[in-house]
Amino acid sequence: MIYNKGTGELKNWIIEEEIFDSGALGKCESIFCQGNGYLGLRAAAEEEYENTRRSLLVAGTFDKMPDDATELPNAADVTAMDIRINGEPLDLTKGECKNYSRTLNLKNGILKRSFLWTSEKGDEIQFEAWRVVSLKDLHLIASKIQITALNQDISLSVRSGIDGDRIPAPVHFSLQGKQENNGMLNLTAKTNESGVLFSLSSVQKAEIGGKQTEITARTQAESGMKIYTETAAAVAKGETFSLTKLSNVFTTRDKGADSLSQEELQARSLEHLQAVRERTFQSIAEESEKEWKERIWDTRDILIDSNREEDQLAIRFAIYHLTIMTPSHDNRMNIGAKGFSGPGYKGHSFWDTEIFMLPYFIFSSPKEARSLLEHRYNSLEAAQKNAAKNGYKGAMYPWESAWITDGEVTPEWALTGLMEHHITADVAFGVYSYYTVSGDLEFMERYGYKMIFETAKFWISRLEYNEELDRYEINHVIGPDEYKEDVNNNAYTNYMAHLNIMLAVQYAESLRTNKPYAFEAFDQDGSLSHILSEGRAKAEKIYLPRENADGLVPEDDTFLTLRDIADKDYSLSERIEESQKIAGQYGYFNVQISKQADVMVLFFLLEDLFSPEIKKKNFYYYEKRCFHDSSLSLSTHSILANDLGEKEQAYKLYTRASMIDLGPKMNSSNPGIHAASLGGIWQCTVFGFGGVRLYGDDLRIQPALPDNWSELKAPIYWKGQRLSLTISHQEFTVVNETAEEPVTILNNGKRYTFTDKLTLPC
Repeated sequence: MIYNKGTGELKNWIIEEEIFDSGALGKCESIFCQGNGYLGLRAAAEEEYENTRRSLLVAGTFDKMPDDATELPNAADVTAMDIRINGEPLDLTKGECKNYSRTLNLKNGILKRSFLWTSEKGDEIQFEAWRVVSLKDLHLIASKIQITALNQDISLSVRSGIDGDRIPAPVHFSLQGKQENNGMLNLTAKTNESGVLFSLSSVQKAEIGGKQTEITARTQAESGMKIYTETAAAVAKGETFSLTKLSNVFTTRDKGADSLSQEELQARSLEHLQAVRERTFQSIAEESEKEWKERIWDTRDILIDSNREEDQLAIRFAIYHLTIMTPSHDNRMNIGAKGFSGPGYKGHSFWDTEIFMLPYFIFSSPKEARSLLEHRYNSLEAAQKNAAKNGYKGAMYPWESAWITDGEVTPEWALTGLMEHHITADVAFGVYSYYTVSGDLEFMERYGYKMIFETAKFWISRLEYNEELDRYEINHVIGPDEYKEDVNNNAYTNYMAHLNIMLAVQYAESLRTNKPYAFEAFDQDGSLSHILSEGRAKAEKIYLPRENADGLVPEDDTFLTLRDIADKDYSLSERIEESQKIAGQYGYFNVQISKQADVMVLFFLLEDLFSPEIKKKNFYYYEKRCFHDSSLSLSTHSILANDLGEKEQAYKLYTRASMIDLGPKMNSSNPGIHAASLGGIWQCTVFGFGGVRLYGDDLRIQPALPDNWSELKAPIYWKGQRLSLTISHQEFTVVNETAEEPVTILNNGKRYTFTDKLTLPC
């Protein structure tokens, strides 16, 4: 079980595991994961257990095994320690363990572990360990252990280093070299297919009672992909042995490092380690904590006054993981569906980024949002090749993305790579959302317009004309509801494609009128003229499903004709916890059940196109038939429920969403945390209960707090101005902290413009 711990200044900042369970290591290794956007380190214990899965992942370093999909390779381990007390291995499944605690401090990213252990021979020790991945120095990992002899003198040995042989299969590396240099260990390896060089270095310093006495250390390089130091010490009763270990990783995927030789990369790693080797764990941790404070928590923390403390913890947990999983240092990289917390989805990126996580960055850190969108621009050429390969024009973004030149990396057995085309419109929507919120015209001129135009060209070529009905359709697709494969006219896909084309028309017309030189530059191959003629004409005839006689917007051409099992009246818990069992019983494709929000995502993103009455009727219909068999689903339904005044249901859905990783299901996160659902938690909080929404081209703020929240405070950015929101049940106040430009918001259908401060009733 994971517990919300922390008191005083650390209240609602600490998550704790209070009981050691060797059978439930996976969940805690994932949710206690550490990182900084460059690398992610799974929270494996120092000692080894049967279910331990060590993982050190570095952003963008994809490799491909024969007959398998591209994936992030697992680098050599720097966390394992073979600790022996009087010759007996430290093993919490043997002997007796008391006072066990493992905590992650979300405020500073420090992982701490402590327990009292008595070996089977009766040797009693107090063990403490700390680990940090520096948010300031992206290459640096620091750890420290302390072992105190409690009931008698002990002979202690610790063996630790850089171990590539611990990497779980498949192994993507071939050893290039290993060496010891003045106590510093180095191991260099290369990925087998992509040829990315990794160079890892490590150095250790041991003390007893703060002094380097009665300690011997020797370095060994065994056969295989490992090199280590073995430290031995005699520790008297009451004395404390400590070992500090500093490690780093550099790769030729780092910006500007692609041409480095093996020797040059090794030198870079060793020079970096030499520069930090005399630093204490405490100084590194404090430097990282300062970065967390100044860059993240001082500018992005959200305060929730709730009678359920887990609400405050959940939003901080979300912001913490969104920080450590996002490679904002490099615009060639995107966010994986599991972040860096585990092997799930092979590190690939999906529509999760644009629809579920990008909004957090757009409203909280526009610079990082822009970097994520620049990644899509940098992969535009691969998207164009993907379109051509499939017989289309323009740019067709892959359903699963890895490195910017890889193109489609969805496993061949999955139809999603062939049919889940809405990702292309999702990317365009991300561009539109960022530009509308930020007003960043320079981004559009360098990157955004091109992406909008190229994705529109794809849809123009993708449309199929139905002569009988005189309309254009989009057939043979998979919408967000992946229970339904190879359907025609998925409503979400059709509407988003239409928006994509109309954005291209709008932007092309604007350029032709206001910046004819830019129009001519884009139109050298006739692209914009084509969009303004054929694109506009086709867009006017795209089939956009509207409500039928029952007021329902059909998910696709056949969904509402399938057998309806809603009379079974499955509860929300049954639908979530038994989703695959129940769906499999009826057949995923044969009945009116959905995997996740589909029409509901459409209502959320393009809510100004539908009346409240239509949204309400469809919400009740589709939610009852949704099995939420995706972590992406609950947050969308929560936001819409709140919009419809269903506050109790909205909060119930929100709490389920917030506990996907933090909750009691101990196998829920073994392959990694649910990255997009964490973006969803932020959206529930700010877009849902906070009522902040991009409504057309306007900023709408129309809060509706849950009954058990008394106040919400959140920062957002709009058109370059930083706004601070304070919301209660009675009123809300928006303060323009930047106060350089007037801000206009929409509330209850009326526009209000202010420069410094605005207060309105809720």
